[in-house]
Amino acid sequence: MRVQQQHIDWLKRLCNVNVTSTTLIQTLWSGYGECFRATLEHSSAQTSQLKLPTAVVVKCASPANATSHPRGWNNNTGHQRKLQSFIIEKAFYKYLQPLTSPQCYVPQHVASESNNGNTMLVMEDLATIGFSRCASSLSITQSETVLQWLAAFHAQFLVKRDAIHTNELEVWQQGTYWHLATRMDELAAMPDCELKHKAHELDKALNNCSYQTLVHGDAKVANFCFTENFESCAAVDFQYVGYGVGIKDVAYFLGSALTTDEQTTYLTHLLTIYFETLKNALRTRNTQLENQSPSTPTPYPVSVFSENEIAEIERQWRGLFSFACADFHRFLSGWSPGHWKIDRLLQEQTAIALAQV
Repeated sequence: MRVQQQHIDWLKRLCNVNVTSTTLIQTLWSGYGECFRATLEHSSAQTSQLKLPTAVVVKCASPANATSHPRGWNNNTGHQRKLQSFIIEKAFYKYLQPLTSPQCYVPQHVASESNNGNTMLVMEDLATIGFSRCASSLSITQSETVLQWLAAFHAQFLVKRDAIHTNELEVWQQGTYWHLATRMDELAAMPDCELKHKAHELDKALNNCSYQTLVHGDAKVANFCFTENFESCAAVDFQYVGYGVGIKDVAYFLGSALTTDEQTTYLTHLLTIYFETLKNALRTRNTQLENQSPSTPTPYPVSVFSENEIAEIERQWRGLFSFACADFHRFLSGWSPGHWKIDRLLQEQTAIALAQV
């Protein structure tokens, strides 16, 4: 398949360059657009002034061309959710990506534009800076690399829950693509069961946690790119970035990366890797904030956390692991009740959470 000519022409206009080659990476979910690589040809003056890279990845959402949902969920609620997700992703790359660190690398924003409901996002090509490997599943050691990325990302944006309301960020007020407020149709489709009856209480427990951060919102293996040795990674696809407890990303990621037996055997070890990295990243952030000039502008307000608070963050988030599993289980049960991710571990963790509600 070829990249649509209208998207190539839009890229040329947006970046004021010639596009010498394009390669389709994939079409977007439900046919909402496409993601492709492009080689830009520009003058040396343009390169110096705009810092345009030669190789870019372009994500272009054209909702008017959308096709039917592969699982039959065709309604206006889902359509509006997708439209909002592209707007939020564009804002994340433009305003929040610069706040990320090498420990939670995100491709740099090159250019972006919205026009008549369509959105184009141009980013640096991760493959050209060493993140050239992709995977559909991971080993335990390779999974640790992603958990360390998640911990660094969560530490970077972690705040007390009360501070959320003072931020005017264009992100989801509840991150993750399956959060309950936007999945009421799927809830209605669930069979009559305890999980359905307690869905709102599970959601409330997660949202009322004293410490919140920005979660990736779709932290599956396919949304990470790795170095050749899998010792470092970068993340893409921030359509559902928003506030939440970091353990939601962790629970979702582990379910996408490992077999049921691997998760059962290594869960304690993997959670320890995540929380040790999170705590160390928070301590590093504390040092940076303490050494920062009081007059330094802070586009994302953060604060220093005491050792007692850092311990409390771990205690609360660890305790919500089963709730995060049950919350995702709730979505799958309505959306695709026979889904392979509804495995023994997910059911066991759901039972633990329901017993605590």
